[in-house]
Amino acid sequence: MLLKNLLIASLASLTLAHEDEFHMHSLIKYTAGAAEYWTCNTGMDTLTFDYTPLGLGEYTVYDAICGYPPAVGSILLCIDHMRNDKSDAFMGRVFKYASESCESYSSYPFPPSYYKEQFENATKYYIPFEDVKNISEPLYSPTTPNITALIPEYIGYSNYYFNLDSGTWFSVGICGFFLLLIILSAIHNFARRTFSKSVNSSKWWKTIQGYVLFPAIFPNGKYSQPYEWKYFSVLFPNRLQFIVDVFFFALQMAFYCVSYGQNEGWWFGSAKYAWQRFLGDRTGIMAFGKIPLLILFAGRNNFLLSITGWSQATFLHFHKVTALWMALDALIHSVAYTCNTHQTYTTSVKALYFACGVAATVICFVMIGASVYPLRRAYYEYFLFFHVLFAIAFIIMCWYHCRTLGWMEWMVAACCVWFFERLVRFIRCTAFGYRNATITAVGDDLMKVEVSKPSWWFHNPGTYCYVYFANWLFWENHPFTCVLEDDKICAYIKVKKGVTYRVWNKLNKNGGKMNWKICIEGPYGGELASCVKKYDDVLLLAGGSGVPGILEHAANVKTGRLIWVTPTLSLVRAYHKLIQNVAIDIEVYVTREEGTIKSCSVHELCNISESSSEDEKKSIENGGGQITINYARPDVKEIIGSNVENSCSNSVAIVACGPPRLMDEIRHVVSEKTTTWKKSIDFFDEFQTW
Repeated sequence: MLLKNLLIASLASLTLAHEDEFHMHSLIKYTAGAAEYWTCNTGMDTLTFDYTPLGLGEYTVYDAICGYPPAVGSILLCIDHMRNDKSDAFMGRVFKYASESCESYSSYPFPPSYYKEQFENATKYYIPFEDVKNISEPLYSPTTPNITALIPEYIGYSNYYFNLDSGTWFSVGICGFFLLLIILSAIHNFARRTFSKSVNSSKWWKTIQGYVLFPAIFPNGKYSQPYEWKYFSVLFPNRLQFIVDVFFFALQMAFYCVSYGQNEGWWFGSAKYAWQRFLGDRTGIMAFGKIPLLILFAGRNNFLLSITGWSQATFLHFHKVTALWMALDALIHSVAYTCNTHQTYTTSVKALYFACGVAATVICFVMIGASVYPLRRAYYEYFLFFHVLFAIAFIIMCWYHCRTLGWMEWMVAACCVWFFERLVRFIRCTAFGYRNATITAVGDDLMKVEVSKPSWWFHNPGTYCYVYFANWLFWENHPFTCVLEDDKICAYIKVKKGVTYRVWNKLNKNGGKMNWKICIEGPYGGELASCVKKYDDVLLLAGGSGVPGILEHAANVKTGRLIWVTPTLSLVRAYHKLIQNVAIDIEVYVTREEGTIKSCSVHELCNISESSSEDEKKSIENGGGQITINYARPDVKEIIGSNVENSCSNSVAIVACGPPRLMDEIRHVVSEKTTTWKKSIDFFDEFQTW
């Protein structure tokens, strides 16, 4: 009897999908009538019919209730007596459900109209259960089983299907949570581009800026820098991201804790057995519901970037957090099902859908283990390559797991998002193609890549792109800030590990200058430029690899000041073509050389360097504001405070991009001082790390 019950329970869940073709089974109310249907199927075991199964289908256990008129009429009459929803639409869904279930698990592929006719016929020839003299003898007319005796099982089935529906509802709830977040961010982004100056001067908004929008998670804490211990390091979110993470946590906990109803009614065994199954179902569906979000948040060609004003780093943070919750969902799902099927596990794992589910969970945790920050930082190229491979394997395993059980719309959505994102990447790369680029060494560990600009290229300060170098691993690509110099796209690249190190070695062997074919995927970013233009005064702070984008911002503003932190003066001279376009004053802080404070023009600064070409000298003579060179580390707090307070304007934009330590210091100062400044202030962080 227990074996039969287990068989019926498994078949009942499998009726949600065909083996060879999928349907959108996780739609809410798709299973309306299922609880009544399977409860009445149990009641049919108490009745006897003079029927021999045809045995034409893979399963024959339901041949009687699917094709023998007295049995078909009896189960439909039972459903009619048991249902709470008395509408005709409900019975229409029952007829459809019966048709699809019987097509999969009996010898009778009848349409819904057949079951409607059988129901109407049964109501004419119905014999009340009380009038059946001996239920052990075959019945030749439709009747109903003992409805009262079936109530506990009906409650159990209702709770089972409630948990299936709730898993989908909760997945939609997580999507709705991010939709609300996106709408609020879109409003904030729109305000930033239009009337933010008036809003930013209000006291209540300054409080939000100082305590929510700008700071790291901890006072004077780290956001751009990792927190490091002896053998481990990790990036922490900023405070706003942390608040979102807390709400995400609260939603997950609430969804986990909504009653499962395992102690109500009866469902194929003990309350413990029911709870394991219900918990596994709910968390499994919740895991599937997060997969489209994972793909969307990880993509470069995410239309939400421009709508929300979020950076790629912010979306990748939510990608990581969503992945962790999905992994926890999958782990709970897997553990619950392992416990639930421990008696039949060796048999269950031989089924393709079950084995693929196990494989998907294992792959998921391998991906998370290989994605920890120390490994990403040390072996980013290998991490990215294997992350994509594992992601493909994960999607395939989930696809075959869902194809049998249902909920395929989540997988279809995820695949569509991924396909679209990769298609746009392909179009961008194809449009640009591989072009001859000039690569020049312009510093001790700095090289400049120049390539002709296509006519369709759209550019703003802060634009970045992904560069592919030919003849090395074709899929390797890295993001670099790109700038425009005349009719060329230029990227100033600091030499690190991986492909940049290989290019640098090749460059040195060619005397510091060479031609190389590259492909550029882009442009990306640049959305902050329109926001910065709204302000009357701009304070720009730059350092390290963040200098090129900030110099382009500086060239676009009429009033303001640029604070530039650099280890050596030679690095400043490397950017002379960009400096000549800057009309505002520049303060340079040289941290690794000694000297006296001096002021000079761009022309004088570049004349100190080695000889330049005649064209370069002419261009240098025409450009630039005054440059002050300081041989010391900057007092960031004093510099930002004095520049904002002494500004003649009522609105000041602070734009920064530089080394992580500098960015965290700037973030702390701006967060601390915002509430004390009486001017309209906004902080634009161009630095990204993930």
